[in-house]
Amino acid sequence: MKNIYILLLAVFVPVLVFCSCDKVDCNDGLDGQWQMYEWKSPDGKLIGDKEMQIYYSFQLQMMMFQKLSVSKRYQLSSFQNMGSSIRVYEPVKYKGNGHDEILSMDVLKQYGVPSDGMMKVESLTSKTLVLTSPETGKLSFRKY
Repeated sequence: MKNIYILLLAVFVPVLVFCSCDKVDCNDGLDGQWQMYEWKSPDGKLIGDKEMQIYYSFQLQMMMFQKLSVSKRYQLSSFQNMGSSIRVYEPVKYKGNGHDEILSMDVLKQYGVPSDGMMKVESLTSKTLVLTSPETGKLSFRKY
């Protein structure tokens, strides 16, 4: 009888540990870090490429934007994944202790986010992401 308990513990404890530590992917493969490699205007003209060093990071309902060609600082925002589109909203200036300051959506224009924050997910694979909007055009990313 004692051997059965030891066997059950040996089997179920690792299963419980691994299952409880795994985070649920609530963003259909969007989670992770993405490097923009091409930004085209709505009329198809090239606005920028990977030399702009723009990065997006998605995790749960938070989004982080970086433009390393300008600064090592980052911008945080909330976002909502709606499957075929995302909505970026409430960019914040982190002040600590829960006293973040909500900023205007204009601070995200340098990262290709339109004023209304709505972007269509034109394509999403395990390696590439393409976002589009009538205001900012087409943003193409690679996962890294």
